[in-house]
Amino acid sequence: MEALIDILKKHWNYDGFRPQQLAVIESILAGKDTLALLPTGAGKSICFQVPTIYQRGICIVISPLIALMQDQVKDLVSKNLKAVLLGSHLSANEESNVFKEIEAKKYQFIYCSPEKLAQKHFQTLLSGLPIQLFAIDEAHCISQWGYDFRPSYRKLDFIKKTFPTIPILAMTASAIPLVQKDMLVQLGVQNANLITDQFLRPNLSYQVKKETVKLFVLKNLLKDLTGSVIIYCNTRNNVAQLSSILSSYGFNVAGYHAGMELHERKKVQEDWMQDNTQVIISTSAFGMGINKTNVRAVIHFDIPGSIEQYYQEAGRAGRDGLPAKAILLYQQNDLDYWNQLQEKKIPPIAVIKKVFQNLADFVQLPVGMGELQQFLFDFESFCMQFKWDKIIARNALQWIEQEGHVKFAPSSFKPTLVQVIENRISIQLFEKQYPETGFVLQTLLRTYGGILDSPQYINEGVLAKLLQRDIEFVQTQLNQLQQYGMISLEQKANQPIVQFKWNRASAEFMTLNLDEYQARKLAFEDRIQAMRDYIGNRLVSCRNVFLAKYFGEKAPQSCGICDLCITNKHSLTNKH
Repeated sequence: MEALIDILKKHWNYDGFRPQQLAVIESILAGKDTLALLPTGAGKSICFQVPTIYQRGICIVISPLIALMQDQVKDLVSKNLKAVLLGSHLSANEESNVFKEIEAKKYQFIYCSPEKLAQKHFQTLLSGLPIQLFAIDEAHCISQWGYDFRPSYRKLDFIKKTFPTIPILAMTASAIPLVQKDMLVQLGVQNANLITDQFLRPNLSYQVKKETVKLFVLKNLLKDLTGSVIIYCNTRNNVAQLSSILSSYGFNVAGYHAGMELHERKKVQEDWMQDNTQVIISTSAFGMGINKTNVRAVIHFDIPGSIEQYYQEAGRAGRDGLPAKAILLYQQNDLDYWNQLQEKKIPPIAVIKKVFQNLADFVQLPVGMGELQQFLFDFESFCMQFKWDKIIARNALQWIEQEGHVKFAPSSFKPTLVQVIENRISIQLFEKQYPETGFVLQTLLRTYGGILDSPQYINEGVLAKLLQRDIEFVQTQLNQLQQYGMISLEQKANQPIVQFKWNRASAEFMTLNLDEYQARKLAFEDRIQAMRDYIGNRLVSCRNVFLAKYFGEKAPQSCGICDLCITNKHSLTNKH
């Protein structure tokens, strides 16, 4: 025990472990497979870093979050510990050199994505190493019942098959009992130690406010809040608009989303971490691995997609143990839109089959042909041609891919992202100086409303038709506009391609796993209903109790500080 605390003190300058941290470490040192269900901010990384240093072995860390892995590797290296991340940032030559260093046992911590771990040559490399532990972060992604299911995580059963005696630590902040059970089944793990913490955050006051005009309420809230604040929105467009509005009101705010340039995101994050910016307005892209203790409030300006997402994001408030608030604001039209959105996420079987038929028609592939053939696939054009709602079409196509009929290139659903960043006067001057490129700029402004205010996804094919030129011309002009500083541009990573895995069947006879479809649909509907119940105060007497029960805690205690507890206290006081 003293040796473990010495490691903690030396590298992290902490005097002692939290009870659950110590329980996880002791389980690992006993050689036990362990499922750690610990809330956001509980210090999960220490649970695998300390025993690895103590045992002087090697730990393989698997995570879907590149930015979080980069931060952890940077932190370990700053402590003079040997750590490396295998990722797409490495060139082929750099990766080859890292592989040689791994083979020479240079690193204590090897971070990688589940996709990297699935590669045979990497697995062969690992089989020759003295590995002490496999640590899997965001382990709920393993389960098809998880809110953030990633098919690549299903291949992690390789670990137990290849390294049956090496313990696995699976970590997550949010997994309901059904997900916990499925995670262990998919990993091929039996008799794992389950270590969990209480879900009650005694300093965090949960509040849900249904308002007529939520922006007015947000303004008043921000006037009264001290310390750092995170405001979550569901879309990049909402982030940009709310940032602009709150800035115009004089609040010290900055926007953050995945469509921004990397250096912009880093600057926004650093300013907020150093308290130069009070309020950060973000999509769910922000927050993973961010350890800022003085966040006094997390405000959801849009309704989150699930209780799991909400709990993780809200949990970034009050990590210093001082009073903090988690506030969800919504209007009736928000709830109406949110309900419509959920209905589109698991399309009916008939819709999935219709989309498959349209996909084959789009690439002009006859029945009985196409095995392993590749075709150019423009999602925007597909939706326009067959008049599909984009959300329904995307979910149907992803379902078809998951069933193994087709495979899409990563760029298929990620069009080029553009924002015009100059003002109207500069645009007029630019058009006079560069008429041809200026005309392309005007076409962008006319075609995509709001492109002056926030980044917009564009379709080069549509622009080409409007300009009566080819796509290569459009791409050249976009690059020139970026070089002239008129637009910000995030182009498709590569050609959007669809590959048919086998000869095309008619849509009527395409194979779908109906049992799995029905089971996933029911699990999804249960998750959505839980969010509806929470927002609408149905079956909720205390918000902390509702959340704890959702995650499987048996007898949680009322918090006494959420909006419902306070209302109940006032009611009792008035009665007496």
